[in-house]
Formats: sequence, C-alpha cells, structure tokens
Amino acid sequence: MIFPQEFFNEEIRDGFTVPEMMKRAWAAELEVLDVIRNLCIDNGLIYFAYCGSLLGAIRHHGFIPWDDDIDIAMLRSDYDRFMQIADEELPEGFVISGIYGSEPRLWKANGEPQGRVIADETVFTLPRYMNYFHAFPYMRIGVDIFPLDNVPSDPDRQYDLIQGVNELQTAGRYLDVYRKDGTLNSRIKPYKYLLDDITYDINNDEEYAHAIWLASDRLAASCCGEGDSVSDILYLRTPSDRRGFNGFNSMKAEWFSEGTEKEFECTTINVPVQYDDVLKWEFGDDYMTPVRFAADHTYPFYATQEKAFVELLHESGVDTPVDEFCRNWHKLNGLS
Repeated sequence: MIFPQEFFNEEIRDGFTVPEMMKRAWAAELEVLDVIRNLCIDNGLIYFAYCGSLLGAIRHHGFIPWDDDIDIAMLRSDYDRFMQIADEELPEGFVISGIYGSEPRLWKANGEPQGRVIADETVFTLPRYMNYFHAFPYMRIGVDIFPLDNVPSDPDRQYDLIQGVNELQTAGRYLDVYRKDGTLNSRIKPYKYLLDDITYDINNDEEYAHAIWLASDRLAASCCGEGDSVSDILYLRTPSDRRGFNGFNSMKAEWFSEGTEKEFECTTINVPVQYDDVLKWEFGDDYMTPVRFAADHTYPFYATQEKAFVELLHESGVDTPVDEFCRNWHKLNGLS
C-alpha cells in the first residue's frame, strides 16, 4: 500500500496527539487488513468494520484518534470458512493466531477467543518486517476478526448458551487450577460432546486447554442459522440473575446482509450498509459526537515491546531513540 510521507507525521486530531509511531502501527494494520480483504474477495467472503473501527470509518473516515487497532467481524458462516482456508490461502508470512492457529506457538500468540491474522515473526526478519510494515518495528502486527453468531430467541436458551460458553472459556483459561483442585472433569462433563471429534492429549494441559477453547467456539456457533438476531457471543457474559433475565439486546442479522466501502485513512474499509443501526445499537444515538474513551487493553498496544526493542538497539550499538531510528529507517529505505 502507498502512504504519503506526511501520513507518518505526528498529528493532533480532535485534540488528541497521535504520535508518529502510532501512525506506523496504523499503516502496518492496514497492510494486514489488505491481506484479509484480498482473501475475502478471492473466496466470496464478506467482512465488516466492527466496534471502534466501524465508528472510526463513519465519524473520522479512518482511525478514532485514540484507538490503536482494527477490528472486523464476519457472520459465522463466512468466519468459519475463512478460518478453514486461511492456512493455505494467506500469503507467505501471514498466519492465524489463537485457537485456529496451526501450532501451540500460535495458540499462545493470541489469548482471546476470536481469530486474529498476524505477521509471523518466524518468516519476517526484522529488516524485512520494517520494510513491509512502514518502519513499524514491533512484531506480530495483526487484525482481530470477530464471529457474529445467531442468538436464540428464547431467553432461557440464551442464558444456557452464554453460561456454557463462559464456563468452557474459564475452564480453558484456568485448566491447571481446576485440574489441581479436582473440579475439572465436573466442569467439562456437560460439554464433552463438543470435544468428541477434536484430537488432543487429555494429559497435556496445553492441548487439552486448546481443545476446550475450540469447544467454547463450537458452542457459540451452535445456533447458526437460527433466529434473526446476532451478537459477538464469545464476549457476552452470563447474566447475574436468571429469573430476571429477559434476553440480550442483540443486533439484527439483516444489518449485516450487505456492505459498502467507506474511506478509511489512505484506503477504504467495508462497512454494513445499515451501519447507522449498528452504531446506534453499540454507541447510542449520539455516536457522531466524539467521546474519548479508554481501550480495553494497554494503550499503545506495543508499550510492552518498547523496552525490549530499546535493549536490542543498544546491544546492536544503536543509541538513538526508537522513534528516530524508525524515522531514519523510513527515509533511508525510501518508504512512503
């Protein structure tokens, strides 16, 4: 992708300072999005900008100034197909991380329940990585992909579904704890049928936890094609009071029946044609009024990698600040 040189300059947007390193992160994420987009086009799949990325596309024609990632969503049928073909169809250097990763190294690279396309550090050397990703130096740049699953119309079935998904996710995350306290088998027993055709070693905690995570995803998808509502079920939480639960306020599946391209920084991104309904559901009627909010992770996402990279530079005899090193790399390599 081509970015004008000025794109990478520090900039104030809506009173918020976007540093040049974040601009590099944005450009790198857009490169990953381009890979995803091409795979979708080649295979007749549809993705949609989601959460803050959808809001950014409509309100800012790009990233929300204080956001640092790209989130997209797919209806479950397209999501499952994407995960099924990704290993063979993604170009060299790009892989799925998380539960659909092809090996334990990639399972660990994403500790969340949804899929994620990342740049594989075992393929990209640092120089090749920085050349490809506009002098962004922090490995494993990626884009999250959320499945949108059908929600049953009956509140009792909704409750049971979400309770099961949550119980499996918790068992997968804390498997070693539950194995030690002797409760693992009783926690897993109601959902054993979801593990029947998954290959794993029950005595290998890493493999068993991965299988349980896969089971939670299968349970979330178990109502595929049922009803007219969808949600990111993997992130719903069990209601505290079953007796007072009248069902989740979910999105309409028809809102994601087709998409349209909207300007997003130096490129475009696909959004639901009925994006107004989606944004009002998620952010309220006044979603066009900027309200600065904190991300659900450390901002910037690469903060924990900075210290290690500084040490790497020092070991290599480079004493310039990381921003200056990347800026010089950017110029010396003619990146734009």
